[in-house]
Amino acid sequence: MKLFLPSRRVALVALGVLLSVPGAYAYKKGDTAFSKRAETPLRGEPKALAAPVGKADFAESLTVLEVRGAWLQVKGKKATGWVFEGNLAGEKPTRAPAATLTSIDASKTNTVAAARPLSDAGTAYASRHSAANAGADLDWLEAQAAKVKAEDVETYLRTQQKGEYRP
Repeated sequence: MKLFLPSRRVALVALGVLLSVPGAYAYKKGDTAFSKRAETPLRGEPKALAAPVGKADFAESLTVLEVRGAWLQVKGKKATGWVFEGNLAGEKPTRAPAATLTSIDASKTNTVAAARPLSDAGTAYASRHSAANAGADLDWLEAQAAKVKAEDVETYLRTQQKGEYRP
């Protein structure tokens, strides 16, 4: 079985899905926000595909400098840049992102855990439960994701009013 390694295109599709989730907190200039991810990229402009200019660590305190729709220009301890509001929390998170990887409840499994390759034990379990084609399914999924272009993701976000393009 080929190991499933997320390609850039898979990451772009996942980013598109994440950007479609609305934020739960209305930020304004001068507010303090906190990074919810292990490493939150701070981008050079308020666009999903803009180049990162720095990063914020998990639970890092960030000062909001400007708000443009769902994008915030923030200043952290190492860099200043733009971040999508869905990557921030109004209150300091107390649990590291990796702490959510240990659940055996499928409804609580996050995308990081779901994207990991199957272990030998997982492959054996799949064989015993008529799911032996899981590796082939992952190969197919990776092949389909490789066909997705960054421009297509951008067009989808714009036409469906997702992420930075939501009203």
